[in-house]
Amino acid sequence: MTKQDLATELPPLDQIRLAEAEIIRKTMAAHEDAERRLVDARTQAAQIKKEAQEKGIQTGKAHYKELLARAEEEARAITAHTKKRITLLQGKGHARMGEAVETVLNIVLGSGESQ
Repeated sequence: MTKQDLATELPPLDQIRLAEAEIIRKTMAAHEDAERRLVDARTQAAQIKKEAQEKGIQTGKAHYKELLARAEEEARAITAHTKKRITLLQGKGHARMGEAVETVLNIVLGSGESQ
């Protein structure tokens, strides 16, 4: 005899009680399944959030390093340009030093002539 056959032999009130019990069992099983799925979803969301944070930190560090490398390269270029300009100006200063000394000597000695 199957469960269905047994249920049909019972009085109607007992059949209703059996049906209610079955519905409650199914409802509880569905509730437990939903709770398990909710826990799984929260765990997965936490993992995804953690991975996203780690990736964001890595991306941020990489971007920072890239910006720092660019700034260092720019600083090196500025320094190199400045050194070249200093060398050029020093060369011009040394080249004109003789002329300046000669002009000052002419003024001091009173020749009044400048070249």
